[in-house]
Amino acid sequence: MQVIAEPQPFRPPYVLNDSLRQAFADEGYLKFDGVISRTGLTQLSQCIAEEFARQQRRGVLFSGGGTVSGHLNCFPGAESRFVYEALQQAGIIDIVRGLSGAKLRAPNVGCNLNLPGSAAQNEHVDGYASSPFLVVNVAAVDTNLDNGAMEILRRTQLSDSKYWQILLARPERVRVCMKQGDVVIRTSTLWHRGMPNRTATPRPMLAFTWEDGGSPREDPYQVHEGRITFLPNRYSTDFGSRVRERAFVALPALGTAYRAVRSLF
Repeated sequence: MQVIAEPQPFRPPYVLNDSLRQAFADEGYLKFDGVISRTGLTQLSQCIAEEFARQQRRGVLFSGGGTVSGHLNCFPGAESRFVYEALQQAGIIDIVRGLSGAKLRAPNVGCNLNLPGSAAQNEHVDGYASSPFLVVNVAAVDTNLDNGAMEILRRTQLSDSKYWQILLARPERVRVCMKQGDVVIRTSTLWHRGMPNRTATPRPMLAFTWEDGGSPREDPYQVHEGRITFLPNRYSTDFGSRVRERAFVALPALGTAYRAVRSLF
């Protein structure tokens, strides 16, 4: 299915200024409203949901890897290229480059698929705290408290805390609700977690990331032969990981204790 995005009304691109730079330094994220075409995102979301349902029917999805907790990674396919092009036109990518202290390549292109009935994740940072990078999230559908809007732990990017320290500090938590087409730029070291999707519909959230400076490919949309592809998220697919995922979903306190003890060492 070809995704055709209607043109957005012209407006001057966003520009990184001192106010935005200070807000990002203080909070670890910036939010921009209505950047991407809703029509294109609706079609793309439908493509992702249909492909997931098709793979479920055929029984070709992997076991574990987030299928029990309900949070999967996903490559959204070459048909999602219009989103990156719109981010460039809106000045969002220039803001990312301005906030970065290093030269950036094209981004790694991904998506988080929050499945119906998902469990709350444990709080985490993306990647490693010692190697921060920037993330751009795009709401492919309206994202709210019902379908699992991300929870962030405010200002946790300001200190290099371990998991047990985060639990003791009890930072203020904020749910980041977004309308379809809204964009968030955040740092990977801002602690956050995916929340339960209590609706009957999968909730996709597009992600552009610059770990290790970005994609090693000149065209990041060439991965997976350009096809929508589902990938593990925070759990592996080996036997031990599948057992651990099921145990932590059934007993969330067990998962919290396990991560707290690991973070001590």
